[in-house]
Amino acid sequence: MVDSRDEIITLLRRLAEARQPVTLRHNVRSYLSLLLRLDTDHDQLIFDAPPGGFAALRQQAVLQAQARVQGYGLRFPTTVDALQADGSLVSWMPGSVEHAQRRRTHRVNVPRSVPIRATLFPLGGRPIRVRITDLSTHGFGASLRRESAEELRPGRVLDGAFGLSGTAFYAPITVRAVRQRDDAYALGGEFTALSPGDRRTVEREVVELERYWRPKATNRPALRHA
Repeated sequence: MVDSRDEIITLLRRLAEARQPVTLRHNVRSYLSLLLRLDTDHDQLIFDAPPGGFAALRQQAVLQAQARVQGYGLRFPTTVDALQADGSLVSWMPGSVEHAQRRRTHRVNVPRSVPIRATLFPLGGRPIRVRITDLSTHGFGASLRRESAEELRPGRVLDGAFGLSGTAFYAPITVRAVRQRDDAYALGGEFTALSPGDRRTVEREVVELERYWRPKATNRPALRHA
């Protein structure tokens, strides 16, 4: 979930520039529209009139907007302010946007019996220890404490120290998502720049994890970690 005004404006501006369709839902009705522009001075969005128009909508009606652009999904609520003479819709900019990043590669779950951990280093902040819960050659999922989750926002870049199969390496990462699940917090991170050697290390780890989860008639093999 993105709740930073600057990040919300960036995401919505990309949506407007991409000219991708936006589905606006109100109760049982759906409208297929385009986000024409953002009025950041007045915190308003202007949507193009769909076939049949927006005539059934009333001021203060809450719409659920959904779109996809550049490989990621966007969902956000927006409240109707006015209908213009040309049929376009003016609504209020949302206070938060759900930003679902498309995964480029399959991630493999890390069993709890294998304590793969990492330390993230925010600029000017205290190190954050996380437990890796899933892994791919492009990124990872991790669990972390609430106080640590409050320091992270999607789009933030941090340095990370990782230990896989007895090999430690450092790599910058980009925070893609921070979500609360009951009393726990989950982080989605993307490796920003892996060296060829570090990428091979991650690839080997992913292969070992896939072998562990592969159904077998015998007992699962133990994963080797230092």
